[in-house]
Amino acid sequence: MIKGFIKWVGLFVALTLITGVSAYLTLTLLIKTEDTVVVPDLSGRNVVYCLEILTDLGLDIKVGGSEYSDAVPKNHIIYQSPEAGAEIKKGRDVRIIISKGARQIYMPDLRGLPLDQAHIIIEENDLAVGRISRSHTNDVATDTVMAHAPPKGVMVRRGERIGLLVSSGRQPVACVMPDLTGMTLSEAILTIEGAGLKPGSISAEPRNDIIRNTIVRQSPGSGERVVKGSRIDLVVNRAKHMEPRSFRKSGVRLFFYRVENGFLNRHINIKLNMAGCSTDIYNAYKKPGELLWVLVPPGRDAMVIVYENGRPVKTEAYSAW
Repeated sequence: MIKGFIKWVGLFVALTLITGVSAYLTLTLLIKTEDTVVVPDLSGRNVVYCLEILTDLGLDIKVGGSEYSDAVPKNHIIYQSPEAGAEIKKGRDVRIIISKGARQIYMPDLRGLPLDQAHIIIEENDLAVGRISRSHTNDVATDTVMAHAPPKGVMVRRGERIGLLVSSGRQPVACVMPDLTGMTLSEAILTIEGAGLKPGSISAEPRNDIIRNTIVRQSPGSGERVVKGSRIDLVVNRAKHMEPRSFRKSGVRLFFYRVENGFLNRHINIKLNMAGCSTDIYNAYKKPGELLWVLVPPGRDAMVIVYENGRPVKTEAYSAW
């Protein structure tokens, strides 16, 4: 009887062990199936594609660096760890090495490209912008690459500096600077603009030895060679305009102009010349007889010029307070 009892106890223990081991193995297999994935083969693949694949598998990508490779294209995978086929848990890192492309490439053709676009292509190919030279030409638009060194098709190493020859546009037209001394400011401005030049800095200086409101000095001087579009600085023989005491105390400077009488609207352009720069502060059509008021910024010498239908009709100089 005792032997039978021991036999039954032994069978019970054996069944319990078998059941426990089976449950453990089943649970382990399920957990392993749920928490592990097989690492795919990433070698030679585009890095964007690899990022998408690993994200879908619940793995993280870790870039371990980049190397030049003649066999693997730029931005493709050279090396991975763990290797393809390995089983790892989700959330683990897959380390990759990215190709920077071949160490030597054929020089791309940059001729005819805008300078900004040429910069982008140079950087995309891991090259560097070298010396930029400029030359005038009537055949190539401004800021367009005309030539480069090394030229198209030559083998260059990554990081090499590329010299560029860039167009400065049409050859500037030169003329002889006319003599403006003794002219009124309006006459001088008309002469300057008629010669394809621009008014530059206009200042006032009181003089007793020459006629008032005429040009005292100019720069560049009479007879000098100047390029079309250059700015011409002028000094006018006149006292600098002073605002009424109430305006001076408030720091406000006012300029006013009344449009000439007539029947038709007139195009009024008021320019402020200050610190060598000319700025449009009013540009519109106005009715005859209408009064215009303009604020002049304080603190610096300034000159206000009024054009009516393209003709300068009034000027006023202001002193810095």
